[in-house]
Amino acid sequence: MALAVELIFFGGDDRGLFGCYHAPLPPARECAFVLCPPHGHEDIQFHRVLRQLAVLLAEAGFGVLRFDPSGCGDSVGDSDDWGLARWQDDVGSAMDELRQRSGVHRVGLIGLRLGASVAMAAAARSDVDSLVLWDPVISGADYLSELRGLHQGMLAHAHVTPAPVSRAAAHGGASTGEELLGYPMPGQLSAELSSLDLLASTERPARQALLVESNKAAAQGDLVRHLGKLDVAVQHEPVSNPHLWVWNEDFAKVHVPRKILELITAWASEVYP
Repeated sequence: MALAVELIFFGGDDRGLFGCYHAPLPPARECAFVLCPPHGHEDIQFHRVLRQLAVLLAEAGFGVLRFDPSGCGDSVGDSDDWGLARWQDDVGSAMDELRQRSGVHRVGLIGLRLGASVAMAAAARSDVDSLVLWDPVISGADYLSELRGLHQGMLAHAHVTPAPVSRAAAHGGASTGEELLGYPMPGQLSAELSSLDLLASTERPARQALLVESNKAAAQGDLVRHLGKLDVAVQHEPVSNPHLWVWNEDFAKVHVPRKILELITAWASEVYP
């Protein structure tokens, strides 16, 4: 039986979020999943990966909604709409849309990198049954430092060296941000990232969680212990793939980490037999 994929806009006229709903193959399970993408170059590199994950989950009987947050992809807005708080609201809208389309009440969130951080924050203020965190950004300040390091490495091999001037300053306005790996980093988002710390969270985000760790250099042990203190049943799965999130100029060379996708699908199938 062929999988049905529906292209939709949701969230009302003020949001205009673009999504792809993957209907489950029967028999449908009692939970559906929202996929929360990473940001910037990681979103582009892992677009295919998220689609493959959605297909695997749908084949396993889960309804799945992939979507572009505000100002990203085909959703309404631009970089002025980027912000962690707004994206958390977008996740809530996606959960409402998925419940309506799938007909199930139990919804889980699967997030990659910054998308995992947004998912965890959104889950803490919503009725989320389960949570998959794939290499979540624990410290926003460290994430910004990492992006800046990758950006400088990219410039070292560039044919030209751009002047360090923000878009606003280039047009005579005040500097409102910077550019990192070809994407703007608005001042609002930078400020929110600077204060992001998943280890400071105090609300239980979900009953159960899978935490996938692909790089020992960004070990997730502290987050596993923190979630345990919040009474979350955590399964921690290290799957070594340290170059997974490194910036790659040729997106065609980004491989699909099939082992991780199958791990996530198997975990979800065990939790919701």
